[in-house]
Amino acid sequence: PLFSLFSWTTAYYFKQWHQRRVREAVVSTQSTGDRFMLREVAVDNGWISLDTMLNFKRLASICNDKAKIAKIVSESKSELLELHEEKNRIRRNPEKPLPKGTDEEKVASNAKTVYVKGFPTDMTIDGVEQWFESHGAMAYIKMRKDADNKFKGSVFAEFVDKPDCDSFMGKDEVKCGDQVLIKMIRADYYKSKNQKEKETKNEKRAAQLGTEAAAPAIDVNNVQYEKGLVLRVDGLEGTEITREQFKELFEGKGLAWVTFNKGDPKANLRFDKSASEALESVKVDGKFIVAEKELTATLIEGEEEEEYWKESARSKAEFFQRKRKGDAGRGGRSRGGFRSKRGRRD
Repeated sequence: PLFSLFSWTTAYYFKQWHQRRVREAVVSTQSTGDRFMLREVAVDNGWISLDTMLNFKRLASICNDKAKIAKIVSESKSELLELHEEKNRIRRNPEKPLPKGTDEEKVASNAKTVYVKGFPTDMTIDGVEQWFESHGAMAYIKMRKDADNKFKGSVFAEFVDKPDCDSFMGKDEVKCGDQVLIKMIRADYYKSKNQKEKETKNEKRAAQLGTEAAAPAIDVNNVQYEKGLVLRVDGLEGTEITREQFKELFEGKGLAWVTFNKGDPKANLRFDKSASEALESVKVDGKFIVAEKELTATLIEGEEEEEYWKESARSKAEFFQRKRKGDAGRGGRSRGGFRSKRGRRD
């Protein structure tokens, strides 16, 4: 959310106590559509009181002294933040507005965002930030957490300048202590991850198909299921949100399946465990935000929940039926099983 722009920036300056540019501390995915913040900044020409800023835990946990915070902002050489002459308010420089999130800007951001894995799992955000210092100015660093909110040892990090990113990726190896780290552009990481997930699903389906013919037909009108695992997300009309963005947001939170295609008005998200807990864990200031847009997420219950599981069972049954017919049309698995890529025409 837009609030994070100020709270993160001010906290980071105070903590380090020297003049770094704001871009090294500001998360790049600030929400330009945060309704509360848009209302707040419209009240006083963009100025936000320090009292309001201290509602944010990151800033308040480091310093709750408004005079000290004002001093840090005033002494910084950043061109993004301004301190009011009364020294009780701050705002973003009107001459440097938030990015509009155009396709070109998203492409540029992706080109300088990296995935790095191999950090000690007990490392803190401060340690990660310090490690990156020698590699260039950072726009943001996201520590990836598991379902228990523990650091997984990997991060997504965006460089302020693409040349720094290119230099980082061009190094033969980078280490944290004695540990050689894995590094790749974030887009390449997702391509690799999606390919592995696809291969895993294909292997599971292949194993299931081996016994499917002998298995009894699925009774879609009598489906057994665990309640409380599915969220319905509304408000997707006219957005550019993708299935992958849901996966990224709920990474490590037990997201098992996303029923959604780009352009659909709603999405269903199924989890391995409590969907409500997963939802609460990703909310920011009580709001559910995906790709800079505030959405409505609801735990489905009653008839809607039952119908979801029936439809899921129907889709599964139809898939296996099509698969069996396809195998039969090719002569079945007994005549060679699944064809290799070498024998397939491009």
